[in-house]
Parts: sequence; C-alpha cells; structure tokens
Amino acid sequence: LMFGRIGCLLNGCCFGDPTNLPWGVCFPRESFPYETEVAKGLLLMQAPYSLPLHPTQIYSSLNALILALLTWHYFPFRRKDGEVLLLGWFVYPITRFSLEILRDEPGRFGTVFTTSQWVSVGMLISAVVFRAYLKRRGDQFHPQLSNSPA
Repeated sequence: LMFGRIGCLLNGCCFGDPTNLPWGVCFPRESFPYETEVAKGLLLMQAPYSLPLHPTQIYSSLNALILALLTWHYFPFRRKDGEVLLLGWFVYPITRFSLEILRDEPGRFGTVFTTSQWVSVGMLISAVVFRAYLKRRGDQFHPQLSNSPA
C-alpha cells in the first residue's frame, strides 16, 4: 500500500480536494487533476498548474507505513492467533474512511460516502464479526520459536 500510493502521486490519480496548506501539491497541465479542475470550472485552461491539492496519496502512504509499524510492534504482545490481523483490520478502514474525506471523489449510492468509504464500512463490520469469532473460539495460541514476524 505504501509504495502503491507513491505511484498514485506520480500518476496523478487519487488526488485530494483543493487546499491552502503549504504542502498542497500542484499538478501540471494535461494531468488528470488539472483536467478535472478545468471541467469543474475551478481552473482556467490557461493556468500552468492545478490548484494546490491535498496530497492524499502521501497521507495514505504514511498511513500504510504507520499501520505496518503498529502491527509489527504489536506482534510480540499478541495473546491469541489472529490478533495482529484483527488490529490492522480495525485500524485500516477507520483511517481510510477518514482520508477519503479529503479526496476529490463523488458520493455513491445516493449518499455522500465514496466507494472506498462504503468498502471501509464493510471491512469494519467484518472486523467486528471476526472479533466475535475469535472471542467465541477461546484462547488458542500456538507460539512460534521466534517472537518476530516472518
């Protein structure tokens, strides 16, 4: 996920809403964000660059790095099989849903939620179901010889 989002930044897809923040990213003429802003009437066709946009690709890349570090750090403290997976399964959809608020993406299914936000809701519900399954299954833990992830 982390490296894929860097590719999104270089490609000009998955861009965010306009921003006044100093780290806003401007895309060149004929890029997808530029063309989108021209089509929406936010930008004149003569402009050399797009308006500054939230670099949601970088936010998502950092989110993936933090999630990887969080699950890696939690690994030695796990008490049951599946706990590390469950941690990522809970955290990722919450952060992805939040990041989607900053994206220039239309709502779907007659709502303000984007497709990724709907997928995040589904992931979160499935994480709750998986958590109930782990709780019902009881304490089944099979420690490996090493405490570090493979």
